[in-house]
Amino acid sequence: MNSEEDFEIRGRVKITESEELYRVTDQHGHTIEYDKADGRELFNHYRHNMTNYDQVLNDIRTDQGYVSNRQSKQATTGSAEQIIEIYRDEHVRVIRDSQKKGHILKTLMQKVGVGTASALSQTLDAWSSKLKEVARLENSQRTLQVWNDTYRVQRELVKEVLVREDVPEEVKQNITAIYKTRSVGKATALGEELFELEKSEVLKLVKSAIRYSKL
Repeated sequence: MNSEEDFEIRGRVKITESEELYRVTDQHGHTIEYDKADGRELFNHYRHNMTNYDQVLNDIRTDQGYVSNRQSKQATTGSAEQIIEIYRDEHVRVIRDSQKKGHILKTLMQKVGVGTASALSQTLDAWSSKLKEVARLENSQRTLQVWNDTYRVQRELVKEVLVREDVPEEVKQNITAIYKTRSVGKATALGEELFELEKSEVLKLVKSAIRYSKL
């Protein structure tokens, strides 16, 4: 067999199952933890499960009735070349990812003004807590806005009901005055005037309608 034939056999070996790179099994199909597998176990798994190594040898055996040691060696070399390429591509990807993450980390450290990843982590944790607090306050503001909007709608509906029910003008004016009240003090004074109640009774009435919530 000449070098051209050697090259031809090596060229016939291709990657067929690249996802087997980290799913290592032994010759019996039992899973081997990647970080505990030795070099021989890894290579045996890769050439038999990641490449068409066995199919190439079977084709040679079918064509000539046997497989020589040299042919077997060339198929093994071809599978090794293919596997190394996969490893190289994976290694390059990991390096690029690490460089990208390192650049992001460095940029963040510079922007935050800290000198270590640990300090950055502590700062980001603090920011995270503050962002959660802001989100909670925004939610409270949205809730308050909903209440305000609901109040305005209710006020206009009540006014319309008063008109349709032909309520006396004096009553409508009193209700309008109540809606215009903007403080507990004014509400108390108005309550005393309208209902002839004691101040303490009006305060009790007004405060029972106020929702207190911890922001």
